[in-house]
Amino acid sequence: MRPRIGVIGAGVMGTTHGKSMHFCLKSGLIDGELVGIAEEDAARRAAFARASGVSLVTASADELIASPEINTVYICTPTFNHVELARKVLGRGKALFCEKPLAFNGRDAAIMRDAAKKAGVTHQVGLVMRFSPVIAVTRDLIHDPASGRPMTCIMVDDQFFPIQGHYASTWRGDVTKVGAGTLLEHAIHDVDILISYFGRVKRVFGVTRHFFDREGVEDLSSAIMEFEGGAVVSHTSIWHNLLHRGSSRRMHVVCENAQYSWEDDDYAGAIRCETNTTGGRTDLTSEEVVARFIERFPVTDDRLKQAVIPHDLGQAYLLEDYTFLKAVSEDRQSWLDFGVATYAHEVVDAIYESAREGRPVDVASPPS
Repeated sequence: MRPRIGVIGAGVMGTTHGKSMHFCLKSGLIDGELVGIAEEDAARRAAFARASGVSLVTASADELIASPEINTVYICTPTFNHVELARKVLGRGKALFCEKPLAFNGRDAAIMRDAAKKAGVTHQVGLVMRFSPVIAVTRDLIHDPASGRPMTCIMVDDQFFPIQGHYASTWRGDVTKVGAGTLLEHAIHDVDILISYFGRVKRVFGVTRHFFDREGVEDLSSAIMEFEGGAVVSHTSIWHNLLHRGSSRRMHVVCENAQYSWEDDDYAGAIRCETNTTGGRTDLTSEEVVARFIERFPVTDDRLKQAVIPHDLGQAYLLEDYTFLKAVSEDRQSWLDFGVATYAHEVVDAIYESAREGRPVDVASPPS
């Protein structure tokens, strides 16, 4: 199917996806068309329309979803209306990309997952960190048999409270729009990454705090995660007030025969490696990390390859959108479907339950 795309939401994420779609379409990587924008804010709606040249410009998401000119929809709105919008899109049998988090909780995420399966359409969730070279290459290193069994990991992410700066919005400080705080809105990425590294989660123990006094919106989450394979992971997510830091992550992984670590650059960071194979410390440079990623992704088109190599914000979104639109154009399911996100949501739910009750909480295994 030739994707004819409509975007709901012209904030930071809608605009970001719009830019990467534009590259995919104009460079010929994808044969399709960006057709419409639905955005309630008039200034944002007009700015998106000017930049993209879309023919359908509306304040109504329902109008965009119903348009016969659109067969592929991006939901880039605050989390509170994802379920409602997704049901409408899927009910019309249209391909769907939905930004993370899918919903406020695992129950609602499962509703979206099941609706997408029933509709039988291409769908993908916006867990963009899966398209980060340093994340992907670290996974490969951990899974190398020479590393031995993974034993433990410390992961910390931090960013300034995203109701200021380049976000140009305040909805993440409103529990009715965001559902919760840094764990759900930001660290859903990290939980998904850790699951992809270490497998199913057996038990969690979580603590949350509210330093900024936003009711229901935690700005600190810390959790111990026990995995069925034996690894024990410490994860912390923080929203602070250091506007110069933006969004940052750091990680240290210990396996039986190896240790891997990186910090601050969660796109193409250099990876410190200490293994029995080398008998000491070696570093994978940023250039080596990206080169390995391009080989494994794989990125075969030279136009896409050249866009991925420079170290600048945006390439991960480009790869994410290319992956989704390529699947739409080939009438197949994308690999990062709603089921992947639903399990991450269920783990997040367990961490919140643990924080409320002050005790460890077991995590149910997903259905086979």
